Order: sequence, then C-alpha cells, then structure tokens
Amino acid sequence: MTNKKKSTPGGAQFPQNNGTTPGSKTQWLAEILFDMISTAETPIKRPKNPSIDRAFRGLIEEANNNGDCIINDGAGYYRPRKGDGFDGHCYELYKRKELKKARAIIDKFKAMDNAYYGGTNDNI
Repeated sequence: MTNKKKSTPGGAQFPQNNGTTPGSKTQWLAEILFDMISTAETPIKRPKNPSIDRAFRGLIEEANNNGDCIINDGAGYYRPRKGDGFDGHCYELYKRKELKKARAIIDKFKAMDNAYYGGTNDNI
C-alpha cells in the first residue's frame, strides 16, 4: 500500500494536523477560495461540496459584515470595483435582491405573529 499525498488544485498540500494546525480541511479549503476572491474578471464559483460551500459563504458574510463588499451576480463571487459602471449595476441588483429577502423575512414574521398572537401585533 502506498501513501499518496493529498493535494488541492494548484498543488498546494493539505496542512498536516499534528495538533499545531487549527481548523479542518473544509475550513482550510473555504479560506483558500475566499482568498482568491478579487474582481469580476475572475469570479469564484461556489464549491460543489456543501460543507465547503457553507464555510465559504460564512467567510463572505463575515467579511461583508466587517466592511468588505463581496457580491455574487450568478457568475461567482467577486469584489465590485467602485467607478466601474457594470460592477455598480451588478452591485445595485445584488443589493435589491438582498433587501427583497430581508423584507420577505420581516413580512413572514409579521404574519406568524398575527397567527400566534391573534390580531395585529407590531413586535417587529
């Protein structure tokens, strides 16, 4: 039996977890993808592995909550360039889509409150 070294696309070796390397391979791969995010010329597609995808999207959400600007226009994740007309248009579309989701969540909870409490309730 041979010992094959596991590697990633591009040849980067997986870190060996000997007690000194925190995290998992899933998190490590998500961080590699996250570090690759740049402009719209090279959008990064969502990984097919659900665990890596979840970790990847978590990193993006955390970055956006801390002052970054990473969007997905369907082609992949990238940082839109300020002053670029196309990127600005994509950013505005992304923002509208996210606001629509937020409003839908608020409307859902208002309807649920109405069903739970009866009548009109403005807890939200």
